[in-house]
Amino acid sequence: MNNVDMSDWGLPSRTNYPYDAPSAIELIQAVEECITEEVLPGSAGATKWKLRIAANALKIAVREIERGNSHRDALETIFNDLEVIDEPDLSRKIKEGDYDDRFEMLQEKLLSIVAMKLEVANPSYFKSVQNP
Repeated sequence: MNNVDMSDWGLPSRTNYPYDAPSAIELIQAVEECITEEVLPGSAGATKWKLRIAANALKIAVREIERGNSHRDALETIFNDLEVIDEPDLSRKIKEGDYDDRFEMLQEKLLSIVAMKLEVANPSYFKSVQNP
């Protein structure tokens, strides 16, 4: 007899530590796939419209999970560069004219924030801008 435990060889690899498979992303993707491939084709009218909204919301949730850490880090760097705590603080400082002498730097940082949000909410936006 060998010392190899084969009791879980049939299970997916455990890459979702500390949880078991499937991961949150995989669960969300399974629901989105069920909606778009099984339920949506047989639907019509308002129900079809609502199902498309639900499927899109699930895709956004996956992108938020996938990019959340890197976007939080990037946003923290931007806030540090702008010497603000959060978006309301940034808005207040813009209204008060704190960046009037650094408009190009502010514009660059704001475009970065918007790009991160669009990357999650509507990644096809970038394709439409590049290929009008």
